[in-house]
Amino acid sequence: MITDKAASSLLHGMQLTRLPCRDVKPTSLRVSGCSHSSWIREMQQASDKSIIISEILDSRTRNLVSVSRISDYVLSNELVSMALAMVAEEKQINRVLEELFAEEGNEMCIKPAEFYLFDQEEIPFYEIVIRGRQRNEIVIGFRLANAERAIINPPEKLQPRKWSLADVFVVISLGD
Repeated sequence: MITDKAASSLLHGMQLTRLPCRDVKPTSLRVSGCSHSSWIREMQQASDKSIIISEILDSRTRNLVSVSRISDYVLSNELVSMALAMVAEEKQINRVLEELFAEEGNEMCIKPAEFYLFDQEEIPFYEIVIRGRQRNEIVIGFRLANAERAIINPPEKLQPRKWSLADVFVVISLGD
């Protein structure tokens, strides 16, 4: 388990590797032609460009995400609880989870629309599922170009829809 201090130190180290003056030490005022103030400024710029995804074990600390520079978070205990609940309800789901989270084998990924359709083609989602099967893939959802979230297991699979090449599909397939 990584402590907050260790995580902070790890993030600091990762940010240092992104800086142009990598050999600058924060304790020195001038090293390799970089002043302490320019080092701080570059550190801030690197921090602003960094994407940090944090693992949160306790849901009560979720509030810290809003006041920190964390881009997103994973509430890992909640994920484990949901997986356990699914397995408890239906034991066969354990095989599916093992397959999806195994180091090798099938994985969930995002694939571009051009793999399954032509631009502005009007077909139902079910037809895309069939085209995915021809590629030895299982299409389970999509995210439209103008949407923020993906739709998994859409309710209206037989209703034709006009697709764009900017859309993407959520697919289970062998790792490429």
